[in-house]
Order: sequence, then C-alpha cells, then structure tokens
Amino acid sequence: MMLRHLLLALILLTNTSLAQNPGFHSSGFAFAQRAALDSSGFDRSYKLTFRNAVQDKNFYLLSLFQQNPPARKLLRENKALERLASDKLQALKMAAQCNDVGCFDRALRFSGPEINTVANEFEGLVTHPEFKKLTVDMRRSGAFIKYNRQSDPEMLIAAWKDAANGMNRLLSVYCLGNDPTYKDIDKVSFDVSSEAYRKLLKVKIAETKLSKDPLFFEPTLSFALKLLEANRRDEAGRYEPLEAGENKAAVQNLKKIRWSDYPYSFILVLGSGPADSARISKIGAQRADQAAQLFLEHKAPFIILSGGHAHPMQTPFCEAIEMKKYVMEKYKIPEQSILIDPYARHTTTNFRNAARLVFRYGIPADRKALVTSSADHITYTAKEDFRSRCLKELGYFPLESITQISPIAAEFKPSVASLFFDANDPLDP
Repeated sequence: MMLRHLLLALILLTNTSLAQNPGFHSSGFAFAQRAALDSSGFDRSYKLTFRNAVQDKNFYLLSLFQQNPPARKLLRENKALERLASDKLQALKMAAQCNDVGCFDRALRFSGPEINTVANEFEGLVTHPEFKKLTVDMRRSGAFIKYNRQSDPEMLIAAWKDAANGMNRLLSVYCLGNDPTYKDIDKVSFDVSSEAYRKLLKVKIAETKLSKDPLFFEPTLSFALKLLEANRRDEAGRYEPLEAGENKAAVQNLKKIRWSDYPYSFILVLGSGPADSARISKIGAQRADQAAQLFLEHKAPFIILSGGHAHPMQTPFCEAIEMKKYVMEKYKIPEQSILIDPYARHTTTNFRNAARLVFRYGIPADRKALVTSSADHITYTAKEDFRSRCLKELGYFPLESITQISPIAAEFKPSVASLFFDANDPLDP
C-alpha cells in the first residue's frame, strides 16, 4: 500500500518538471488540436442514432442508405445495382440448398469486379442532390473521418469498399472459420466442418427477412449479421445506447463539471481480463484501485473504465462493468463520476474508445487526461512500439500525444481520428 501511494505521489512531482515540456503545455499545441478538430468535418452536435447497433457500428454507410428514402430510391433505380441486387437475392435463395459452408460464402461474397461495379456507379450517383446530403451526413458523423480530406466521390467509394470488405471478412471468419486477427478471443464459436453448423446456418438463412425490393448489399449484409448472431457475437452493440444506460448518470453530470478545478479532464483505466471465469482479474482490480486513489485525490472529475467481453473468449463478464461495480462498492465513488467503455478488446481500442467518448459527450479534448495501468503496460503505451501497433491495427494513432509521468501513469490527449468506424473489427468497430 505504501508503495502504491509513493508511486501516485510521483505524479505530482513529475508534473512540476513537465512544465518545461512545450508539447503538453503550450497554448500553440492546444490551438493546433482545436484546428485539427475544426477541420476534420466532424460536427460535435451530430448525434449517432442506432436502430441496430451491431449493423450501424460495422456498416454505418449501409445504414445511411437504408434510412434515407430518396437515396434508397436512387440505388434501386440504378440498372447495374438493380441487376446486382437480383443476383444476390437469388444467391441467398439458392444458399438454402447449400451442402457445405463454403457454398454459403461463394453465394454471398462480394467479388472484386462486383465491388468495382458498385464503385463505378457511385461516381455518377454522388452528384445527385440526395447523395450530396448523404455525404454531408457522412462527414458530420465522424464515422468516416479517415477520408475527410478526400472528395465526396472518393470518400463514398472508400467507405463502400470498407463495408464490402467488412462483409466479406465476416463470411471468412464466421462462415469459413478462417482466423481473425486475434483468434484466441474472436474466432468462430463452432466447428465449421460439422453438419450441426451447416444446419444452423441454413436456419439463419431461413430467418433472414428482406424488403420486397432489397438493395444490392442487403442479402449479403443480412446473412453476415446472421453469422454474428449464430456465434453469439453481439458485443459491438450489447450496451447501446450507453448514454441512456450504463453512462446515463455520468453523462448528465458532465454539464455540471467545472473543468478548471481539476488538473486532468478524466482518468482512464486500461482493463485487464481474467484468464479464468472470475468476474474481475487481480490486475484489473489493482488498476481500478490506482484510478480510485487518483480520483479521491481530486486529479479529475470522473473515471473512464475501459474493457469489454474479451478474456476468456465469450466471457459473460465485461471488464469495464465489473471494475465499475468494484470501485463503487469499495471506494463509494458515485455512478455519476464513472463512464464506461464496455467494448475495447485491446490496448489500442482502450484509448480509441475513450477518445470517442470524449468527442461524443463534449468532454474538453484540449485538456490533458490521465491514464493508469500496470507499470510495464504504461511504459509500453508511451513507446514507439505502441504507436506502430496502432498504425498497423487501426490505421492511425488514437492520441495526439502521450508522455509517461510516473511508473503507473501517463498523461495524454485524444485524437479526433478515433471516431472512425472500422468494419474490419466486427466485435468492436
């Protein structure tokens, strides 16, 4: 206990020396971050509304098509896309006769030429006023921020290719049984070569309900989502809408916070799932202890606890929720002072998802935040190796900056790039 308090005290001592560091304290840096946010196209007043959270998070573009009647009409009236829709609908019907899982994949996968056909048709459609409104919403949402510097046609086509590849990836992993990036926790839940799984997928095909005139992507999209359902992989939408559920009290409290009263905007805890069936790991509890101590020392007005249903695979326990219960019971920290991210499955997405909460909930992004974890974990997050991993797995770095300030803590600023929805990570896009 004395060692923990000593480590926490180092934060205050180190902060004094960091006053010499212009990367964190200059008004120029804060201005640059605000400028980056203002030029991103993201509208902080834009509210994401999920009808089907698993679909909307993974395939927000396709959801926008479905929810915009004029755009949907244009897609239905396009001859090339109408033919593709007819082909995919027929493939879905034929899949009911499949005798192996490979048949499902061959029937519904988008081929390279098909993906390019759609892209070519979008070149013409994007000039229509209704598609202009849709691309404005795409930019305002932040979900496509990776393409904010591209023209409307380029952004639309890039987003379509992401969606198509995302659907194909679901077929690859949850139909064919190919390995996902993290196979120990994200792989298919069944033996794909078994007769039982083939029969299960045929049941899911029979359950698939489409509109009378489906759009070109809807047969494949519907089956891809049924694959997730069959494998009980609804993690991406399990707690939505967060602001009306687990995060309701804290979101309502954010408006009352006087940010200038605190040295940091929030304290982020990087989750650590147990290797067994325990609700919370010893490491996760220790990290929560550290965050609670920092909160009680008035370092920030609230805590963000981050971690989903990751370890072991298909665990019923959410790291963030179990840590929330733990600190509320042990330290009597009120629910209004705790936000959770119940989706992150890796260190990369711990930071990314916390950044999303910052920008979605209107938390000041130009103020420093504090992150706490195990000593080796914090050291890792401040090294170039972690940046390289983020660039490889996310395609960007979810932080504007990060600097370790004690053995168990670092201060950082989130990047608006974190708003980008990643269709290649279906359990936490």
